[in-house]
Amino acid sequence: MTSFSALGHNEQLAVLEQSVRAELSRYDIDTDAEMTLQQYEDNAVWRIDTPRQPYVARLSVRAGRTVPQQKSEMRWLTSLAETEKVAVPSPITTTAGEPVLSLDIPGHPEEATLAILHWVPGTAEPDFHNPTNAAGMGAATAHLHHNAATVDIPFDRPRWNLDTILTTGATTVNPAAQANLGENGRATLQAIGEQLRRAMAGHHDIELRIHGDLHRENMIGMPDGAVGIIDFDDCGWGNPILDIATVLSSIHRIAEAPGEYEKFYATFIDGYSRIVSLPDNFEQLLEPFLVLRDVFVLNFVSEAMNHNAEVASWGPGRIAGILDSMRHHLDGISYPGTPR
Repeated sequence: MTSFSALGHNEQLAVLEQSVRAELSRYDIDTDAEMTLQQYEDNAVWRIDTPRQPYVARLSVRAGRTVPQQKSEMRWLTSLAETEKVAVPSPITTTAGEPVLSLDIPGHPEEATLAILHWVPGTAEPDFHNPTNAAGMGAATAHLHHNAATVDIPFDRPRWNLDTILTTGATTVNPAAQANLGENGRATLQAIGEQLRRAMAGHHDIELRIHGDLHRENMIGMPDGAVGIIDFDDCGWGNPILDIATVLSSIHRIAEAPGEYEKFYATFIDGYSRIVSLPDNFEQLLEPFLVLRDVFVLNFVSEAMNHNAEVASWGPGRIAGILDSMRHHLDGISYPGTPR
């Protein structure tokens, strides 16, 4: 049997789709249902159209969370959906009541896991220039954190904090990922880590349930004008400021006209603060968390580009841009996303 890793990108997708189709009947979904690919990085994600309603299927192929961890994610999504405060992709279960399935992929040594969820209708990546969207993005983020602070559920998930992102990420433990940074890049990352430890000493130990990857493309403009949130694959324990920094960083990257990022920032923060109060030291901690978010991104990109053609196509440019921002910051320049 040809190993999965030796297959081309499209060949891998064909194997993965076939594996998912073989399980659809367990969800009472027709195995011939139309499947439209949405993404294939570490996860393969499809939209599944059925006569009843659309669903999203997520097959975690590489470095996926364990079945118990994924069940924790489904548990949080169910809790969020029940509040009806923010639209999220609530999970469905098999006819036997299982929210997550473990699959064997032909030629692939790692366990793969399948989850099927309700499709969140709307428009991906709401226009951040629209004040209603900006406030809605802030409100949606706050509703996640309010639920995390007020609803107690079993939650077996990774920790996204200063120590784990700096010391257990791919840029620290994976030689192949480190090679993608280059010698100068590794030196830059080491220096930025030392700076982060000084800046965040004693101020980074708050832990709640957070999304973990709350960039603009994981937000959905809903038909009713609200904002929904998708892709909780990286949810875990962490400081809510990391989620806020992730939203802001993703908007800063595309804001071009003078003042438009600052306008978004003010409206987003107002929308958030109407639901959850920000800590008194928020402005002090935002910049370090913006930097920490980019370390998180470096960990993902530097590893994924070694085995995923899509990430490899844009990964080098993303790595170079982040390292440039870090070098400028080490020279005393405000980090991108820090409001003026």
